[in-house]
Amino acid sequence: MNILILAVSVISFLIFRVFYSLGYPTAEVIAKGATSELFVIFALYCYFKNENKSPAFRRYSLKMLCGLSVAVLADIAINLYIPAGMVTFMVMQLFFILAFSEFKPVSPKYFVLTAVVAVAFLIGDILTPFFYLKTLFVPLAIYTFFLIGSALKSLDALRLKNKFARLVPVASILFLASDFVLQFTLGDICALPFVPDQIANNLCHVLYYAAQFLFAYTLSRDFIEG
Repeated sequence: MNILILAVSVISFLIFRVFYSLGYPTAEVIAKGATSELFVIFALYCYFKNENKSPAFRRYSLKMLCGLSVAVLADIAINLYIPAGMVTFMVMQLFFILAFSEFKPVSPKYFVLTAVVAVAFLIGDILTPFFYLKTLFVPLAIYTFFLIGSALKSLDALRLKNKFARLVPVASILFLASDFVLQFTLGDICALPFVPDQIANNLCHVLYYAAQFLFAYTLSRDFIEG
């Protein structure tokens, strides 16, 4: 089943990229959302196939399923209106943070570290000559806080004894890398002089869907208490 879902997801992704290349925006959005929906289905399959689930893992799974489901809406929203997409992805990251909090509760130190790293990222964007943030700066700043917060919180999985837990920070880092590349594909805020938009856009989505697949796959085994 894992291979089947992966194969269907790859086909759906390729269809999405074909519509993107040919300039069919409506078909592109539908195919993009369908690809994300496949990972929600895969996550549900992994969850229900897993018969031994502790209460903490059940809570983690529910929050992760919510996050992956919101990602489907975010995929559509980002194509229609960038700020709306950012807000929807922010909600998704919030669900991820809540899921990762099952590994270790949040602390004041976590919020301070998240703020420091997020500010560092934003300063880098401001000082980079080919960025033109303008009105998108505020939603980008807020989203960056949640994105960095999610990536940092996922590292708590490394404290768990089960090695399967390592997939969580790997998936989160892939998501962070995807969003890092994504900002270079937004023509309204960036004019990247040395990488074609098609290459950056393809890389962004490959990283994004790889992260979704791994997040969904983490529901197949109780790595918190199992």
